[in-house]
Parts: sequence; C-alpha cells; structure tokens
Amino acid sequence: GGHTITGLTVTGSNEYAGLFGRIGSGGKVMNVKLEGVQIESDNEMSAVGGVVGYSYGNIENCSVSGSVSSNSTAGGVVGAQLDGSITGCNTSATVKGVAYAGGIAGFTNGGASLTGCYATGSVSVENNTTSAAYAGGVVGSNGASSTLTACYATGSVTSSGSGTIYTGGVTGTNDCGTLTACYHANGTVSGPDGTTGGVTGRNFKILTWDGAVITACYWRSNPDTGIGYNEGGSTTIETTKVTDGDWQNAVTQMNAALQNAGSEWRYELTGELPTLKK
Repeated sequence: GGHTITGLTVTGSNEYAGLFGRIGSGGKVMNVKLEGVQIESDNEMSAVGGVVGYSYGNIENCSVSGSVSSNSTAGGVVGAQLDGSITGCNTSATVKGVAYAGGIAGFTNGGASLTGCYATGSVSVENNTTSAAYAGGVVGSNGASSTLTACYATGSVTSSGSGTIYTGGVTGTNDCGTLTACYHANGTVSGPDGTTGGVTGRNFKILTWDGAVITACYWRSNPDTGIGYNEGGSTTIETTKVTDGDWQNAVTQMNAALQNAGSEWRYELTGELPTLKK
C-alpha cells in the first residue's frame, strides 16, 4: 500500500532473516518501503535480505535503506531468490556477506528474474573459508537460467579474504544466466586479479546448458576488463567501458537491447547517469 516501515531490527542466528524470513512460490510482497533497517544473522547457513531472506515468490516496487549482513548470503532486498521475480526494487543499504553478497540479491537460481532494479549502497564480501565467494553490485551469483534485465549499481563492490573470490560491478558471477542492458558506475570495483570485472567477475557456461549471455552491458570503474574470467565460452558477450563520461551511446544501445527483448523498461539520461522508467 505504499507504506513505510522505519527502524526494523532483526539480529541473532536466524537461518532466514528480513521483514519476512522466507516466502514460498505463492508469496508476493509489493509497495513497501523499509528505512533504516538493521538486519543481520551470524548463522553460517543464513540468507538475509531487507524484504525477505529466502524467496521463491515475487517482490515488486519495494525499497530498502540501512544495513544487511550475513555470515553467509546477504542481499539488500532479498538474500536468496530461487525462481520467482524481483521487479522495480531499489536499495541504498550497505550489504555485507561471507559467501554471497549483492546490492539487490545475494544469490539467484532456478530461473529467477530481476527487472528494473538498482542499488546505490556498498557491497562487500569477506570470505573466511576455502570455498568460493561472490560479490556483485546487483547480484552476488546469478545462477542457472536466471536473468537480469535493466538493472544497475552505483556503489562500491569490494572483496577480501581466503578462497577464490569473484567480484563484479553487476554480478560476482554469471553462471549460465543472462544479463541484458545492465551497468555499473561511480563506485570502485575491487577484488583479486583475474576474477574481477566491471560487469562480472566470472561468466560461466556449462557447455550442455544455455546461458552465460551478456548483451549491451556497460561499466565505468577501475577494472580494465568487463569480465574478470570467461569460462566455458558464450555466443554473446557485449561489455563496454564508458571512458569519456558520456552515457548517451550506452543508453541508446541498452534501450535497443531492451526493445529487442520485449521489455517495457527503458533508460533515460536526464543527469550524469542513466535512470530507469517503465
């Protein structure tokens, strides 16, 4: 109903933490604003998000500010999104995770879709295990058949610690997923050499699967490469660095890709950076 919840605090050792801990495939959360949240869990299997920790459902037109932290998976809006959708959501929350961290979602899989979303807060992963970890401005790990369409991030994305860490301005890794007309700008992207990219730290395709397709994606940050590590190949990889501060060509190309994809979202350039309209 467009209402605002202020100062929501969830702490402890919950496996799932957020305004809602977990929602199923029939669940829908829409038109709610969360301001000044502090949501965290020290559970080593936790999924933590501003709106919901673990979701199979649909999240629409929600916003989050404050901080979200997990000893495993953290996202500004959703910790882990499996199937379902996140549409028209935004966050300025600071997000910290150990295994997965993303401005909008820490982890997506199972055909989840993110559309028309943006994150402006900082994202960080500090891995304390020997397993791989993932940090992304929009999504930490974009998994099988999952899609990001018209999503962007403007906050810093950083990673540190042990194990292999994939760090990207949009996604830490794009594992057999699809990125269309997404970008990262302003904030720095900092992580290990060879697994850090302005768009994604890794683009991964299992040869028998579809996906790992990146179309009309842009970045303006410190990495020299859009993809830190391309593994398995792909039919389409389009990443371009904006070096002169002029985003007009990027907007034209991203909007063409959105039109070709049949999306109702478009970018407009009325200030320094592109913004979204539906």
